[in-house]
Amino acid sequence: MSASAYTDAIMLFGDSLTQAWSDGSLAQRTAEYYSRRLDVVNRGFGGYTSTWAIPVFEQVFATKEAREKGYAQNVKLITIWLGANDACLAPSPQHVPLEEYKSNLHRLISLIQSPDSAYYAPETKIVLINPPPMIESKWLDSRIEKWESFGKEGPKPDQNRDAKVAKEYAEACKDVARETGVPVVDLWQAVVEAAGGEGDDQLDPYLYDGLHLTSEGYAVLFKALTALLDEKYPELNPETLPMRMPHWSDVDPEDPRPAFEKVKNGRLTGEL
Repeated sequence: MSASAYTDAIMLFGDSLTQAWSDGSLAQRTAEYYSRRLDVVNRGFGGYTSTWAIPVFEQVFATKEAREKGYAQNVKLITIWLGANDACLAPSPQHVPLEEYKSNLHRLISLIQSPDSAYYAPETKIVLINPPPMIESKWLDSRIEKWESFGKEGPKPDQNRDAKVAKEYAEACKDVARETGVPVVDLWQAVVEAAGGEGDDQLDPYLYDGLHLTSEGYAVLFKALTALLDEKYPELNPETLPMRMPHWSDVDPEDPRPAFEKVKNGRLTGEL
């Protein structure tokens, strides 16, 4: 299979907060933002932690060898958004100790940035996103509601999260950003500022079940993300990227083929 079958892409990597394809989600907004410029590859896995994310990354991110042979897309940007599940309280099977969480983020970054890594991709820009704030009572109510809807199978859910602990993981993600020099979207702070505080009533419009973002919450994230990209990686501004395939007005309806003969890998190679 030749490289011409593939195009440049953005990879969204994380847990259920990334996985969502709901109206206004990160994936939906990013796909629209980069329409006809970059493919958006959603690699979000609901319930996953940073520990589980490492072997997953090794399967979903192409090796340097595969990219050099033209067997895979060139990932121009990857967002790494993990920590919401790591912050579950022990003995939850999703709990990952804080220092291990930080180590896992370091490992993921190293897999991309280290020349010794099989996944070395110096052209790939990285952005970390930290976990958002949460509403403990709303999250517990949501868990109980699901338990009741499934016929009350198993023990009644108890509280497995703590807002203060979740904030520690959000801060730890920022620590990793400082230690590695990788830009970070401080989603925790962005949501709190948009909400006007950390009170449950203030945060409620941004978290539909106390943990996962509403469309309003994703709007806060996307505004912060695009602002960071404009500052740190202006070359990824969609207005500066060539559009795939000619504009329809540049195609001669009587003789359309010449308009596409100057296209390689979906992009124009010369003036029409």
